[in-house]
Amino acid sequence: MAEYKTNLPANTKDKATFKNPFTGETYNRGSLNVKVNPEDLIGKRAQEIAKEHSLHIPPTTKPDFPAIMDPTHIAIGPFVSGFDDNLYFDAVLGVGTNAVFGYNQPNIFGKLQRLGSCLAGYMGAGTDFFFDLRHGAPTPQALAAEMTKLAEQAYGGKYMMNFANAGTEANENALKVAMFNKFRLVKKQLGDDMYKQMCDQLGIHQVRPDIDALWSNYPFFIMAFHGAFHGRTATSNTLSMSKIRQKEGYQSIPYTVHIPFSPSIDFDKYIDFTPLETLIKENRLREVIDSRKAPADLVAVLIMEPVQGEGGYLIPDKQLLEKLSDFVGKMRPRGMLLQSDEVQCGLYRTGEFTGMQNWYKQFPNLRPDTMSFAKPLHVGGVLIDKALLGDWPGGKFSGTWAEGNLLGIAMAFYTLEELKQVDPALGISYPDNAKKSGEYLRAEIEKLGARLEKEMPGTNLISNTRGIGQMNAFDVPDHDFQSAVSYEGFLHGLHILGTGDRSIRLFGTVDQRQREADMLIGIIEDVFKKLGKERASKNKSTVASA
Repeated sequence: MAEYKTNLPANTKDKATFKNPFTGETYNRGSLNVKVNPEDLIGKRAQEIAKEHSLHIPPTTKPDFPAIMDPTHIAIGPFVSGFDDNLYFDAVLGVGTNAVFGYNQPNIFGKLQRLGSCLAGYMGAGTDFFFDLRHGAPTPQALAAEMTKLAEQAYGGKYMMNFANAGTEANENALKVAMFNKFRLVKKQLGDDMYKQMCDQLGIHQVRPDIDALWSNYPFFIMAFHGAFHGRTATSNTLSMSKIRQKEGYQSIPYTVHIPFSPSIDFDKYIDFTPLETLIKENRLREVIDSRKAPADLVAVLIMEPVQGEGGYLIPDKQLLEKLSDFVGKMRPRGMLLQSDEVQCGLYRTGEFTGMQNWYKQFPNLRPDTMSFAKPLHVGGVLIDKALLGDWPGGKFSGTWAEGNLLGIAMAFYTLEELKQVDPALGISYPDNAKKSGEYLRAEIEKLGARLEKEMPGTNLISNTRGIGQMNAFDVPDHDFQSAVSYEGFLHGLHILGTGDRSIRLFGTVDQRQREADMLIGIIEDVFKKLGKERASKNKSTVASA
């Protein structure tokens, strides 16, 4: 394959630029085009870089080919450099970690450059100290105030924000709130004697009764969905249920219930609504739990991604949301909280501040009690309904890094500031553009699918196009084809990832231009035509040999 280029006409109205601080060169977003040399991408130097990496870092989720990026060179919007003169279109965006604007948004980049001259080496045990910063540097409390204000505008009520190191720790801290809340409710409901009876029936004992009242475990259930991904620390990893390799061979926390992310779900199959006191008095608590049901009074929290990521970029349909809303309405009076995992969906990727807002508008029961953030926020954090923290004891959770990462705090704060503005190249707000540009992209994917089917009948290369805002996906025929698309896309200068068993996900920036959407569709079309013809040829050979 020769050098690949997109060669779309420049958008001269797009004034967004990136001036490289190392070289002084200026790049115009509106005139950039993908240009890659496949011999570079998988050649000797690429193999050497990948080999050096592999010598020191164990394998994680990287593809089977050396996808090398160099964001110190040309990096603006969805464009990012490889080595030499290779320029990619990045539809992965660090699996959503590279802010909602992609790379080096001009109104954010300059502010960070200035702060980097004095803050780059500073890390403190963030939640243990107070900050008062000069020179326009935002403080952690300023970011928390902005986030809580947005949450209150979205859902009403009052919120507070705890910072963490990453999305998985944000989830862990939110779960701690739910579990400690449930602990206090159950203690009040049962009293000390019956609480001890409950623990005796479940084989839970006091660890050091001569010193304190610490128990060896606490039987409070967490509910999560099949297909979910909530992180890789212990509790979060237990709740994740998307890929076997993420879980096989690892211990899981007990008292977890996984339920289908499906409109056919019957919550009564997973919950026993008998009063907890009755189960204890009749000595049936162990029997219920062994039957893989959760006693309703012991369910602490249901955690949900508003749009499932690794599960296949799945959008919950109305029937699922109706059942979920009824269930939450039934369980909330019994002390169950709703946790919204916004690590991928949050910060306007769906066109709303949080992904759950898209469903809350029609189903008010789906007001989250806690919401976890990270990735585009550049620090981890959890928004918590203030009513849950009225008498929260100090030291129940903390963070010795995230809130002290003041450049991360600044990145988050400046991102939220910019999201209130209007990009001159777009003429509409960023949230509105995320919705509008997402609709345009999905329509173009569907048109492409129709063109490919007309050209190669029966191949069904693109199906089930779906998405919301700039979180979009479609299905391909099978897992092997999904892998081939990822690899061939890379050779065409497109960073793209599969999700679920046979889906392709497209992470877009909230400021995606039509030119960039057209470029993305053009590359995908070139990739699919090449692979589709190879697939058709292979099928003909198989039929002929049979």
